Amino acid sequence: MKNANLKNFELLLSKYERDNIKLGLSRIKQALQKLGNPCENTPAIQIIGTNGKGSIAAYLESILFEAKRNFGVTTSPHLLDVCERIRVNKKNINKIDFEKIYSLIENKFSTLELTPFEKIICCALNFFDNKKVDLLILEAGLGGRLDATTAHKSRPIIAIGNIGLDHKEFLGNTIEKIAKEKLAVIEKNSIVISCNQNSKVENLIKEKVKEVGAEIIWKDSISKSYELGLKGIFQKQNASVAVGAIEALNNLGFNIKEEHISEGLKKTAWEGRLEIINYLNKEILVDCAHNYPAAKALSHERNNWENEDKGIYWILGVQRQKDIYAILKTLLKENDHLLLVPVPNQPSWQLNDLSQNKEIDFQKIIEFKTFELAIKYLFSLEKWPHNHPVLTGSIFLVAEFIKFAKK
Repeated sequence: MKNANLKNFELLLSKYERDNIKLGLSRIKQALQKLGNPCENTPAIQIIGTNGKGSIAAYLESILFEAKRNFGVTTSPHLLDVCERIRVNKKNINKIDFEKIYSLIENKFSTLELTPFEKIICCALNFFDNKKVDLLILEAGLGGRLDATTAHKSRPIIAIGNIGLDHKEFLGNTIEKIAKEKLAVIEKNSIVISCNQNSKVENLIKEKVKEVGAEIIWKDSISKSYELGLKGIFQKQNASVAVGAIEALNNLGFNIKEEHISEGLKKTAWEGRLEIINYLNKEILVDCAHNYPAAKALSHERNNWENEDKGIYWILGVQRQKDIYAILKTLLKENDHLLLVPVPNQPSWQLNDLSQNKEIDFQKIIEFKTFELAIKYLFSLEKWPHNHPVLTGSIFLVAEFIKFAKK
């Protein structure tokens, strides 16, 4: 892959990933073996769950950076740049290194037919091996049992974010099936850290831990004595899971002090999550609430906003495979307005698709061909809305808006 093609690769990666999801471990295990099993003995914190994985990774990354540890992080999907997915000590892999390793893997292992996600995990482990990191943070993509991150053998700590209904087409159509796919990563002697879960999920975690001989540590919301860098009530549980994982690391011999934890939590940053973007001197809130559990968390957050009862203008773009009805039912309240937009470069829900649903108030929905036109509509209003408009529904939509606002 030549340098001139890297930009095109970035633009198409999300679509390629969506169209080429093939869960399984045989391909990536073969690839890693051919690469010499990079980072084979480097311990990892594997993060699983439906929502909160990225936040937990961000907190861990910030704490470990404060502790001056040498560590690698891989997360997905990226917001603005594919190089965000592979980081060492809070620094993204540079484009030249990424291109070089990705090209090697793509050309050398073409017969294995690796998926885009598998190639990136191979890139990450190879890069981390070159940097001789002491610790890995691996955010699982889909599920867990057949997720590419699970191909890494040394995963003594499993951090679990909230488990809910999403990716039903790959993981199963019930919360029990989804949870079992994710919890399959738990092995004998695993130290499992989990936030409070749905009662069904909680029981499944207890059963799995008992079955394999692992240890479970349940975490409530974090103490008020800590200051968090990320906004949102729900972040208190994500931060607590991260701290639990750090405590587990200390039990394995990593000397991470309380001051590192406190400072790391306070300095944690993560773009595109409950973030206020200033566009032409007007504030627009963006959040990557891409599924029902995330929409529910955003709806709870809304209760703390001033003037929220006067209504919110939602700029919403939802990918076709998501449950838009559950998202709408959760987000929309009396006096709200919905500006429905497509998710750039993704199959998306359109107004015509919703016409059969009698519960939806179509008087307060306007459909736009692009999110830019929806923003233009907001500026055409006689008065800017009482509360900041909210752009949400997809990480890809948020990413394109941030790029647009920065022009």
